Amino acid sequence: MSEFVNSIAEAMESALGAPLAVILLSMIPIAEARFAIPFGITMGMNPGEAFGWAFLGSSLAAPILLLTFIPIINALAKTKVFARLGNFLYDKFEKKSKSLDDGNAARENSDVQNVQTAHKKKLSKRDLQKMGGTALFVAIPIPLTGVWTGSAVASIVKLGFIKGLASIVAGNAVACSIITLLCWTLEEYVDYITIAFAAIALCVVVFLIVKFILYKPKNKTAAQNADAKNADGTVVNRESDSDGTTVRVETTKDGEQNKDASEDSTDNRNGSV
Repeated sequence: MSEFVNSIAEAMESALGAPLAVILLSMIPIAEARFAIPFGITMGMNPGEAFGWAFLGSSLAAPILLLTFIPIINALAKTKVFARLGNFLYDKFEKKSKSLDDGNAARENSDVQNVQTAHKKKLSKRDLQKMGGTALFVAIPIPLTGVWTGSAVASIVKLGFIKGLASIVAGNAVACSIITLLCWTLEEYVDYITIAFAAIALCVVVFLIVKFILYKPKNKTAAQNADAKNADGTVVNRESDSDGTTVRVETTKDGEQNKDASEDSTDNRNGSV
C-alpha cells in the first residue's frame, strides 16, 4: 500500500509539480490540508514546505467560498433537479451553525450582498463569539470541519466577509499546524498517515451519500406530521381554501378551531424552495 501511495505521489509530482499538486489537493472539500500536507511530504517536501503550500491553497479557497458557496446552494435549492441536494446541504450546514448563532439568522437570506455589507457593522461581543467559534470549528482537523464547512457556517450566521475570512484563515493555520506537527513527529509513518486520511475521507463521502439517500426535506416531514398532536393537545391540520390557498387549522382540546394562511416552512432563504 505504501508503494501504491508513493507511485501516485510521483505521478502527480511529475505531472503538476509538488507545490501545485499540494495547492490543488488542499482546495478539495473533505480532503483539504489535512490530506494535502502528508501527501506533500510523501512527494518529498519537508514538513515546512508542505505546510506552506497547503495553507496557501486552502486559504485561497476561503474568500471564494464565502462569496459563492451558500448562494450556489440556494440556487440549487430553487431548481427542480437539484432542489433535494440544495436543501440537504443547507440543512446540514445550518445545523452546524446553530452552536454559533442565536437562531435568528437561521433560514434567512445568505446572498452575496449580505456577505459584502455585513462587515461594515461595528465589531460586537456577539461578533467576537461567532469569530472565535468559527475559528475553533475550522481549527479541528477532522472531516467536515475545515475551510469549506467553516465558510458555509460563517455565511449562514452572517458573520461578514472580513470577519469570516479572518476567522477561517486563523482556524486553518491552527489546523495546518496540528497536521504538520503530527507528520513531523511521525515522519517515518507519513505514508500510513496519508492512507489513513484518504480512507477517512472516502468513508465520509460514503456516509454523506447514505445520509442524502435517507434525507427527508423539512417540508415533507411537516406534511407527514400535519395531523400530529402538539404537546398541549392541539391538533394541527392543513386544508385548502376555495382559492387554492393552504390554510393551517388548529383544533384545541375544547374543539375550537383557528385558521391561519400557511407559508411554506421549508425556507426563508431568498425564495428557495
